Amino acid sequence: MRSVFSNQVFIIVIAFLLSGGLFINAQAITKGGETEIEEFSDKAPRVYFKDFRKYPIHRSQPTVPDELKALNGKEIEVVGFMVPFDRIENITQFILLQAPFMGCLHVPPPQANETLMITTERPLKTYTYDPIRITGTLSIDEVYVDGYLISVYTIEAANITSSSTSDAELDDLPDNFHMYGDM
Repeated sequence: MRSVFSNQVFIIVIAFLLSGGLFINAQAITKGGETEIEEFSDKAPRVYFKDFRKYPIHRSQPTVPDELKALNGKEIEVVGFMVPFDRIENITQFILLQAPFMGCLHVPPPQANETLMITTERPLKTYTYDPIRITGTLSIDEVYVDGYLISVYTIEAANITSSSTSDAELDDLPDNFHMYGDM
């Protein structure tokens, strides 16, 4: 049941984005060469999606690994790709994925331990297709939408900046993760 809803959510989001050529360059979050959003802290440890996948959510009694428990409630840094959750302008909530999600009807969406729900009080002006760097407080707790598990991680973002493809984790993608084009 979870994967049916997850498929629908991601298919709707991706179809919406693709329907109007709404992919906006990361330059939209910068102005005059300067980032409008504050720079992130160099003190926050970088956490990788391969680490987030270590939480075995498919077990009947899943246990958060100790290395992730130690980060719960702490400031972390992660680089990924945005999937807007409910809008493409003035964005305050979105999903962060390891790579740009380009799924189709027959491909399962990323699992709840492969997605991060990002919330921010300071809205982002527009959606970007380019990688972004998030620094904020990690919360390990299940996120449900309409009764369906969407993610097991939330980051209350203190800072969001543009990043580069070389900072993204594109080498260690799960087998079911499909992208198009060369990154």
